[in-house]
Amino acid sequence: MSVMRSGSNEHYRPDLVLFINGIPVCIIECKRPDMKEPLRQAISQQLRNQQEDGIRSLYVYSQILMCLATNQAMYATNATEEKYWNIWEEKFGNAGEEKKFTETLIKFKNKPVPVSIKAELFSERFRYVRTYFDAIEQEQILPTVQDKYLYCICRHERLLDFIFNFIVFETGIKKIARYPQFFGLKKAMERVKTFNGGKRNGGVIWHTQGSGKSLTMVMLAQAIALEPTIRNPKIVLVTDRVDLDTQITATFKKCGRFRCRRSCRYIIQCN
Repeated sequence: MSVMRSGSNEHYRPDLVLFINGIPVCIIECKRPDMKEPLRQAISQQLRNQQEDGIRSLYVYSQILMCLATNQAMYATNATEEKYWNIWEEKFGNAGEEKKFTETLIKFKNKPVPVSIKAELFSERFRYVRTYFDAIEQEQILPTVQDKYLYCICRHERLLDFIFNFIVFETGIKKIARYPQFFGLKKAMERVKTFNGGKRNGGVIWHTQGSGKSLTMVMLAQAIALEPTIRNPKIVLVTDRVDLDTQITATFKKCGRFRCRRSCRYIIQCN
């Protein structure tokens, strides 16, 4: 999609833009895998496009940014510095889930392109180009890393879940969950909603320093507060140092999640 630059008659054209009800929520840059540092170039291009003289008007609406290079990929959200772009790893409960995931991905990868779309795609191409791609469809193609990213992050239910539950603002800075936070919170919510002998089971999410403990707690508190099956939740944060109290309180305030009008007995412990 061609977008006019601010204060200029020139245009930038992101490689792929995903829309939901006409809103451009995901912007993707693609690079050839044989380029030198393709992901770094793609991320640089995403950041360039967001500058004042770029196409910032498009990024106002975007939620997820992706950079793809066939066998490499990374994701982030708006204004994310290069060092904070994330990799994605899909997590499975058992071998059966992983097998089902792989089969589904192969099925999508090898789904034939409808004849009407082919006619439009190849209308201005030489006949041998259409013949070449028709021949490719006769063989099974295995999914690449970029295929996995597109399916894991951009399929309908996952994309909407990400936008609604896993993107927060901290002092005006937009932040998106890493994959350990995403799957950790999913497991935590399963535990919170499960009763054993009339009581909820506890649990631990282990974090290393700098891995986003505070944001995990913000997102988990939000998920608990928004869960319709949990009535009157009350979030209790327990720390072992005053500086942690200050840090976590500041994070909740910055994210606009500090005051919760509902309540629960679930304790988020940081020690």
